Amino acid sequence: MNSRHLQTTFAALLLAAAATASGETLRGEVSLSATAHELLGDDAAALFGSAVDPEEVVEWELYVPRDYEPGSPAGLLVFISPTDSGKMPRRYQPVLDEKNLIWIGAKFSGNRVRVARRVSLALLATALADRNYGIDASRVYVSGFSGGGRTASAMAPEYAQVFTGAIYICGVNFWDGLTPKRLDQVRDNRYVFLTGNKDFNRTETRRVHRAYRRADVENILLLEVAGMDHRMPPVEDLATAIGFLDLDPGQ
Repeated sequence: MNSRHLQTTFAALLLAAAATASGETLRGEVSLSATAHELLGDDAAALFGSAVDPEEVVEWELYVPRDYEPGSPAGLLVFISPTDSGKMPRRYQPVLDEKNLIWIGAKFSGNRVRVARRVSLALLATALADRNYGIDASRVYVSGFSGGGRTASAMAPEYAQVFTGAIYICGVNFWDGLTPKRLDQVRDNRYVFLTGNKDFNRTETRRVHRAYRRADVENILLLEVAGMDHRMPPVEDLATAIGFLDLDPGQ
């Protein structure tokens, strides 16, 4: 899969791929499946090349706020897990409910899976969510933990026109040697670097945070959680991270 080709060709198709969902609106913990062909049609699905067969049935795990209403578009948090499960930890439910934010993660997209496939499944997640729910395009975020955070940090700058913010949890890379094509858009978006003072990736997370600042990306927040090692953050820190992404431009 050629990343730059996907960026320039696929993203525009992805943003235009919404379809009206039929039937009952599902809320709470939801599992949905689809093929790339069903979501995007022949031409766009073919752009994935060998990463995802257009006819392969892929399953995503979602959490949809219990008060979600189709007339009030929700934000979307695409999560890349280091494990085979894409499920939201249940302790985060009150945060997602309060923020009117849908969580979606692909199954079988963990650290043992090729990066090209993980990227493709995360992009397809936005099309799946858009097909089934009303999504606020200004609140489409990508996140991941550990190796998933590293994959998210490869995606967020490359697809800055799709993802308006990102949360890198205990794992993040910089774009060394490959400046994002839409650097102005990157600078308009928001990024949270979330680590713990006992996380073995803490030093690297702080280094990449500084690298973003040197690249004149100003809408960034470093959250270092006292006592936290290499794990998903406490509820209140995830809420702080989402709140930062939700800030209006200029705040």
